[in-house]
Amino acid sequence: MSGPFSRYPFDDLGATEQASLPERPSVQGQQPDIEANDAELLALQPSALFLLDQAGILIRLGGNWQGVTGLRPEQVLGRPLHQFVKLPPSSHPQGLYAQSGVCEEASIGRGGLSKRVRLVWQRGEGGTGGSLELPGPREREIYERSEKLRRAEVALEQTITCLGTTLDTFQSHHVKRMVSYAVRLGQAYGLSEQDLSALRWGATLHDVGKVRVPQHILIKTGPLSAEEFGVVLQHPQWGAEILGQLDFLPDAARDAVLHHHERWDGQGYPAGLREDQIPLLARIVMIADVFDALTSDRSYKTAWTPAAAGEYLIRESGRAFEGDLVRLFLERVMDLGYLYGDQASTL
Repeated sequence: MSGPFSRYPFDDLGATEQASLPERPSVQGQQPDIEANDAELLALQPSALFLLDQAGILIRLGGNWQGVTGLRPEQVLGRPLHQFVKLPPSSHPQGLYAQSGVCEEASIGRGGLSKRVRLVWQRGEGGTGGSLELPGPREREIYERSEKLRRAEVALEQTITCLGTTLDTFQSHHVKRMVSYAVRLGQAYGLSEQDLSALRWGATLHDVGKVRVPQHILIKTGPLSAEEFGVVLQHPQWGAEILGQLDFLPDAARDAVLHHHERWDGQGYPAGLREDQIPLLARIVMIADVFDALTSDRSYKTAWTPAAAGEYLIRESGRAFEGDLVRLFLERVMDLGYLYGDQASTL
């Protein structure tokens, strides 16, 4: 291995940034300004070197430790490295317990102040040797761009969640539960990460069209009149129209909103689609939506037990719902497969 691990243990680990190296005799004929100036050499050293014992405790430091890390040796010696250097979740579960490795997105610091560093390490009989380096200009630019993208994605998720839960507190709880059901069903089905994102957004926004439904209809405890029911039936179309203004939203998410009230037998709305004509994500959202509605208290009914709701989904399989998806939901998501009795699953 090249770089700081070309030899092990490190010949130069004995020097810390604070330690004054012995004065070296001048080399005859050498220019005075070429003579070793320890402070300048340390300041120019791009790496902070360390050695850990078998328990992960910092026992030796070298290179430009304080310049790179901002931490004095006396602050860290005798303490575990993981108290100061954090690895991203993708590095776990092994992390520094791996025989060797490189982590481009480690961070070092204390008290909420941290900076990104490149961590390289190699385990040996005497412990683990490694180095920390600050990223160069190109690496910093790439990292900063990725961080901006990550923050934008988080903000987007928060905005979508806020938009999907604006109706009332009850609706907010309903949305969060059914999104969980829908995503878990999508995972059990084997959807890609891209499709899972579209599913999560579609489930979150499935009832956004109800913002156009008059409040007195939404909170009515008695039966709806034919006219009122006709208004409610328009909410999937209204939701799709609202979301059509959001160019970043995948078509699959809008389709889930538009068609989450379609039925497997073609008797649903708004388009009367049947069977495989109904987009897959819409079929998943419908199952999650109905299951949560049945198992929640509403103004017009008390909550059903999960088993009772599962039995309803089974009875309506092939009519309202796709039977294979219902079975996958009950067996893999809700652990209610026993409702099928001794029938063997084909999934």
